[in-house]
Amino acid sequence: MTFDTLNLHPKILQAVVKAGYSKPTKIQLDAIPEILKGSDLRASAQTGTGKTAAFLLPALNRLMNPPINASKGPRILVLVPTRELAMQIATQTEKYSKYLSQVKTVCVVGGVPYPAQVRKLSRPYDVLIATPGRLIDYIDRGKIDFSRLEMLVLDEADRMLDMGFVDPVKKIASCTPSSRQTLLFSATLQGIVIKLSEALLKIPVK
Repeated sequence: MTFDTLNLHPKILQAVVKAGYSKPTKIQLDAIPEILKGSDLRASAQTGTGKTAAFLLPALNRLMNPPINASKGPRILVLVPTRELAMQIATQTEKYSKYLSQVKTVCVVGGVPYPAQVRKLSRPYDVLIATPGRLIDYIDRGKIDFSRLEMLVLDEADRMLDMGFVDPVKKIASCTPSSRQTLLFSATLQGIVIKLSEALLKIPVK
């Protein structure tokens, strides 16, 4: 099976080809159709299995439809445990949205001066990639408008929870619309990860 069979927008497929991908991985084959249907998803996937594309490609595909309202806040939020992972995903997002000139991405992490990030957050954008601590800083300052958020992605959820981000993740989720689609990716699906998924996801596909 090829990416052509996954019902992705032609401009996204063009970027996939440009990136040198030919066949989707198992997690991409399993996850992308369910995400495109609008299902909440709980997925077990290790680093290196292509999981980033498994959520980014259908997320970008969603952006091909008009936003639900005219606010300048994100339509997609990707929450990750570390600055390094956030920056990697931001790079991947820009690669996959290469031919989607209207799609703007902002990456919010610790260790970067606030003014530069505030400037980016003050302009319209579509995809927000963030670590929990820095994102809560901006939520508390009233710098994030989640009114048009359509999708929340929790990547490496087990690692995020191991680092003590259970309450921040719940707080962030509580600030987003209940109508959102929620995707949870984790190397393991057990214990506290399952409890979190039960709290945040609606009848998820596994």
